[in-house]
Amino acid sequence: MKTKMFVLLLCFSSFFFSQSMTIEKHAVARPFTIGVNYYNTTSYTCTIELSGPTTHTITVAPGTTGSYGPITPGQYTVGIYTTGPGTYNYHLDGGSNSPTFINNDNGHGALYSINAQTNLTVSITN
Repeated sequence: MKTKMFVLLLCFSSFFFSQSMTIEKHAVARPFTIGVNYYNTTSYTCTIELSGPTTHTITVAPGTTGSYGPITPGQYTVGIYTTGPGTYNYHLDGGSNSPTFINNDNGHGALYSINAQTNLTVSITN
């Protein structure tokens, strides 16, 4: 009989203890968004192509600055092109990399693989 009373007392005490506990919900995380900032100081239209978690093609008019996004964070192949004659400098900042590319053939550009976790900056200059 003492054992049954002990078990009954244990059940009641655990019930009351569990009623005093609170359950906490973690705040829902905001979606992480990043974008592409760009500027083109040349006299020719340039194209920025992103291939990765999502594919994007950004057309950049001559002499313009702007931004595009949001894009999904992840590993991207970034192509930067112009059809203008001459030599152009392509610069890509982001993903803890700052590569600079030089276009030596008309109409060709730069291609690079980058882990985009923060905003990317692309510049096209003479």
